[in-house]
Amino acid sequence: RLRDEIDKEDRELFNAIDHSRRKNIKKSIRKGVTFEKELSEKDILKAHEIYKQVWIKGGATPDSYEQWKEKLSKGYVLFIIKHKGKTIGSALTENITKEFFNINSKERGREVEEKIKEKEERGIRFRAFSSNSDFNDLRPNDALYWNVIKYSNENKLDFVDLGGWQINARGHLKGVNRFKLQWGGEVFYYKKDYSFFTAIGRKLIRNTSFFWWLNKKIKGRK
Repeated sequence: RLRDEIDKEDRELFNAIDHSRRKNIKKSIRKGVTFEKELSEKDILKAHEIYKQVWIKGGATPDSYEQWKEKLSKGYVLFIIKHKGKTIGSALTENITKEFFNINSKERGREVEEKIKEKEERGIRFRAFSSNSDFNDLRPNDALYWNVIKYSNENKLDFVDLGGWQINARGHLKGVNRFKLQWGGEVFYYKKDYSFFTAIGRKLIRNTSFFWWLNKKIKGRK
């Protein structure tokens, strides 16, 4: 029965995923976790509550509910997973093209540029991801990642951006990097335009123990 849940057109993607992730996806299916995209106001509100709790616990400042709704009105897409009708996690995603990564025509070359004019590469990027830890045994994170990847494949998107790779990762971010690697993709490095002071600040936080500690303390006070 579980084999039938993985559609034939998705099996190549499924087989490229690490064995431990495949095992967890099958477990979430067996436990009755469902994936939904058609959402009510109540669904969105509950998903935001979980997201807010997770981000505050992690020392980050969450968007307000109004900011979330504004993003949804501008084309962001919210995916929700449920168990027995109860919302247990969500992924707020943004539709993007390769231009997001500052890949311009000078770097591509004429031949590649012409191909992209014919078919602009479209993808989806995770912007906010969260789940209720009370339901970890149902493997909600695996269910969310797999179903967004599956949705992207069904809708003929060219890529899925799992939301960033932490260079010189520390603490729990090492585990986050490892988790993302297990989905069968690759680490893609690109240049991002920051102001001089922002760039220096990010470099200090990544490479200096004191600034890493200070950054965590400041975030924890918000």
